[in-house]
Amino acid sequence: MSELPALSSLVLERLDAVVESMSRRVYSELPFYSEGDVSTIDLRRSIYGNLVPVLRSLSAAEPLDLGPARATGRERAEQNAPLPEVLRAFRIGFEELWHDLVTTARTTGIASDTSLVDAATTVWRLAGECTDALAIAYRASSTELAVQLEHRRLALLDALFLGTASDTTTLWEIGEALGTPLSGRFLVAITRSGEGQELTTQLRRHGVHSTWRWQPDALTGLLSLGRSTTEAAVLADLESSAEGDMGVSAVFEHLRDTPRALHDARIALTTLTHRGGKVVQYDPSPLAMLVSAAPVEAERISAAVLGELLALGVHERSVLIQTLRTWCANEGSPNRTAEQMHCHANTVRYRLRRIETLTGRSLRDPQQLAELVTALSALRVTSH
Repeated sequence: MSELPALSSLVLERLDAVVESMSRRVYSELPFYSEGDVSTIDLRRSIYGNLVPVLRSLSAAEPLDLGPARATGRERAEQNAPLPEVLRAFRIGFEELWHDLVTTARTTGIASDTSLVDAATTVWRLAGECTDALAIAYRASSTELAVQLEHRRLALLDALFLGTASDTTTLWEIGEALGTPLSGRFLVAITRSGEGQELTTQLRRHGVHSTWRWQPDALTGLLSLGRSTTEAAVLADLESSAEGDMGVSAVFEHLRDTPRALHDARIALTTLTHRGGKVVQYDPSPLAMLVSAAPVEAERISAAVLGELLALGVHERSVLIQTLRTWCANEGSPNRTAEQMHCHANTVRYRLRRIETLTGRSLRDPQQLAELVTALSALRVTSH
């Protein structure tokens, strides 16, 4: 259409007014822009930069310069603008441009309506080229930014787990980047199988924010518990979603304690060496810490002290071990033990004498009782 260059030249002469009209409409129709994420100056600059190459292409039949469209795509990706709104802003711009071309044609008589119909093909072809270039640049930039953010997240997690970040300011910055408060209620979990994203999704359903990192030997996660989330509920979630053995730390209240919690979770994981698909939480009692830190010695201790008892059939062995655990938990009271185990106190006394006979140790001797209690704790880190 021979009239199109003349029309485009006239629009170029009134460019400021056209840019202002486009800017007002974008602000009035698109929340991302109207809520202040893009300043007025920035939007006008962007409209101007994208409009001039289009008008020059229309007025002088020049190849369309797609550089401004690509630059806008990258910039909006960095601003985390929704791509549909960015594309909509471009469509609004072309709608306003087309409206101005039609109005100018009718006002000046330069082109007939029939000629304008022919011109529409050219205008909307350029619109398609611009939006395609913008979308491609936006997606490429978004992917690059996502990779950079993931690398940063992993680096921050490493610093947190290794304890190389210990001052409050750095820890606060790490918490901000990970979406985790500096202080609260936290757990560290470690497993040798599974996917962090699946665990994140499962835990999020119950108000637990988690972030995971594959380290050389295991998948490690930092869990931030909501105020209303119970520790038991989180452990139950992990139990149902874990694909294999998982060790969990005790609850801690400040990010600076993350390295210690990771150490504790690793110790807990060692107690599951012979048990598949179970989640165990670190026991902070001194005796439990001692035997958990040396699983090989723990197995030797349990075998040495409880050898004949452990050689019994599964049912009898389980009953005797449970009786001894319950008796210890009830301060050596046969009556309270009997109540909890739903049996007679004399039955408890018989079982205790049987344990003494099998182990060759007296429950009345403090030294020998200590050995039995230690062996019971050692059982938690062995295959028995």
